[in-house]
Amino acid sequence: MKKRKKRKQTRNVLFNTSPKIRMSELISQYASDYINMGDNTEERQSLLNGACSAWNVAVLPEHLREYALRHNVEEYKRLNPAIDDSDNLIHDMQALITRKLEMFPDVKKVIVDAFVEPINDTQYRINIVSTDNPEQLQKMLTST
Repeated sequence: MKKRKKRKQTRNVLFNTSPKIRMSELISQYASDYINMGDNTEERQSLLNGACSAWNVAVLPEHLREYALRHNVEEYKRLNPAIDDSDNLIHDMQALITRKLEMFPDVKKVIVDAFVEPINDTQYRINIVSTDNPEQLQKMLTST
């Protein structure tokens, strides 16, 4: 009798290796000028994180956006107590939310993770992990 290999089961996980919508391209179109304000990989990563947070807020139903924006600002303040630029953060996020809604109103993908990958000193690649599952965003908001 042959011994069967046990397979790892992944529940509710779908890997789309050739998506119709490449989120990295959409985020580049939507926020490259914002991300490029960073002088190095660390700053660009921080700006990419902010752009992705704004994207996720824009994906929410309109009546939840203000709460999500406040939640993001409070989390930012908690993680950066020595920095007092929350007014700038709110302004930037509102501008990015508006831009997302104007450019991609029908794209409802939620960004789960994003990172900047340096190619050389002046170029970088944006990598995005996203899901079509809107409940994921609800979980992300309530888990903190």
